[in-house]
Amino acid sequence: MSSTARPHQNDSTEMLKEALARTSQDAQRYAQTGPKKYEDALHQVADQFLDELQLRGEL
Repeated sequence: MSSTARPHQNDSTEMLKEALARTSQDAQRYAQTGPKKYEDALHQVADQFLDELQLRGEL
């Protein structure tokens, strides 16, 4: 995989977990207050964090 396919491959596992938690909280907030495009963008970023953690076997 190229680095564009795994943009977070050089980030620490701890940083990814913290970022995932923050991003998920922000997405929940935007789900309640809008705008929807921000919620969707945050979910996409959270999915990247999840994908990387799954590839590392951390989930």
